[in-house]
Amino acid sequence: MADYPTPSAYQEALQTPSAAFADPELQDATPRTNALGLPQPITGAFAAVFPVATETGGRYALKCFLADVPDQRARYEAISDILDAADHDAFVGFGYQPEGVRVGGEAYPLLKMEWAVGTTLNRFVEAHLDQPEVLERLAEAWADLMGDLEAMDLAHGDLQHGNVLVDMAHDALRLRLVDYDTMYVPALDGRKSAEVGHRNYQHPDRTAADFGPTLDRFAGLVIYTALRACALRPELWDRFDTGENLLFRDADFYAPEESSLFNVLLETEPLRDLADALRTACYVEPGDVPSLAAVREGGSTLRRTVSRAASRTGRDAEERDAFARAFLPGAIGTGGVAGALAAAGWPFGALALLLAATGVVGGLVGTRYRRLSHVRRRRRLEQEAERFTAAIRDLEREVESLREKQEELRTSMAARREERLREVQETALHDCLKHHFIGEVREVDGLTHKHVVRLKAAGIRTASELTPDAIASVQRISDRARARLKMWRAALEEKYSDEVPDDLSPAQERRLQRYVEHRIDDLEARRARTREKIETQRTERERVEERLNEMPSLSIGRYVRHLLRLDALPDRADGSSTPTREEEKARADRTSVPEPVENEGD
Repeated sequence: MADYPTPSAYQEALQTPSAAFADPELQDATPRTNALGLPQPITGAFAAVFPVATETGGRYALKCFLADVPDQRARYEAISDILDAADHDAFVGFGYQPEGVRVGGEAYPLLKMEWAVGTTLNRFVEAHLDQPEVLERLAEAWADLMGDLEAMDLAHGDLQHGNVLVDMAHDALRLRLVDYDTMYVPALDGRKSAEVGHRNYQHPDRTAADFGPTLDRFAGLVIYTALRACALRPELWDRFDTGENLLFRDADFYAPEESSLFNVLLETEPLRDLADALRTACYVEPGDVPSLAAVREGGSTLRRTVSRAASRTGRDAEERDAFARAFLPGAIGTGGVAGALAAAGWPFGALALLLAATGVVGGLVGTRYRRLSHVRRRRRLEQEAERFTAAIRDLEREVESLREKQEELRTSMAARREERLREVQETALHDCLKHHFIGEVREVDGLTHKHVVRLKAAGIRTASELTPDAIASVQRISDRARARLKMWRAALEEKYSDEVPDDLSPAQERRLQRYVEHRIDDLEARRARTREKIETQRTERERVEERLNEMPSLSIGRYVRHLLRLDALPDRADGSSTPTREEEKARADRTSVPEPVENEGD
């Protein structure tokens, strides 16, 4: 399939659930609708979610995908198996259906998720800024959930305000996690992450290669710090909230030393250690971020955790420095040995040595190049820019699809009028024929009580129900009897022909016209909202591209020149982007990058 359906195409298909869904339970479902009676989706960048209710009382969120995702089925099946076994109340049940929904004659995958009750995390926090005790309890509940995920070797992969729901009933807080597209479970070990998470919650060095049980540590620490900050300093919300974050923005993580938010938190005594731990986490590799439990415990536990991360980072730096120091002498030495072999009459041996050395060294150079923080950050920014481009492309398809539907509405008025007239005529005829019970057919020559019994057995009670299809379905009656039944029905239709209108009434015509106009207006409003989304995505992409342009280039060729001592590496801080908040009038003095904490007496 070249393209997946747009949200409006899914919306049109879901108007007839019996034809759209393969799942028998969903075929009788009722989608949540808008003012015009159309299924109402919750649209994201890569999926449209339709809330539905079934006849048995079930409520589901049906995720319809807007683009193909490699290994999607295998990932969801592995995640489902683990979550079923975990039986944790933070997770919602779901089922992946490879051909769950049909649109335009083609089958597409569908994710059937249990409906999760709750308020998104940022909206819940905003509603309880005047209740610090509630936010403190929420922070405790969050810490407990992070501990549970650590204990189960699971990671959600995209912890952010929209994927965390809070339900508060009788003062009891319940957290629910939704959207498992990027989830890590042990069965997926060795794969790459499908996405890299929301930019305002993730480590600045995170790439698709970072995929393991520690994946949630940074985002978990971000959310916990923000919750504690909102409980202690609720006035920070008005200053730092953007609607797409929980106080922090990605710029805070790329350049913590230039962040106004970090400066404020570091000046708040109860938050200082927590803010310092998060600030430090921005400078270590994603896999070395300490667990939230270690951060909360503080003291020697946190020092040991940070020291281990720092020592690993230090060893890596020492190894890289040693590799860099040895690279040039090694290259010269290898060239000298190869030259000696060639001079001694062993040209093939010299060639073999050079090829082997090139292969080994090339692999080492490539590995160390990819591990450089500068390279990781550029790769993450490039991936973000690509995702914004893909989202913009899908939104532009949706705008065009909505425009086509508007044109179809404008040019199909005559056909809609005929369809509406047919419905009105069928209703009028039904109102007349429903008063003629099927027992009256005994008055027709050749039809007897036996025929009446068989008609009732087929569910036919009145002349209105005696349609050609219904007559054809009646068993054990002759063709002659079928013909007489049709003649009886036709005679009744002729009798009531004056009761059936030939045209729509003026009121019906006006209602039809208003319906079409409202549909066109609704489509225009949706086009406008979609265009706004496109502009938002473009603005965010420009921000990412601006940061990319500000970062100095570091090609693998330049890295090799550095190893050969012909060039220097760019400074890590070069091109860092600062927060762009309207409230910032002046910057506080920059705080220094935190040094790794040494063990005390360990």
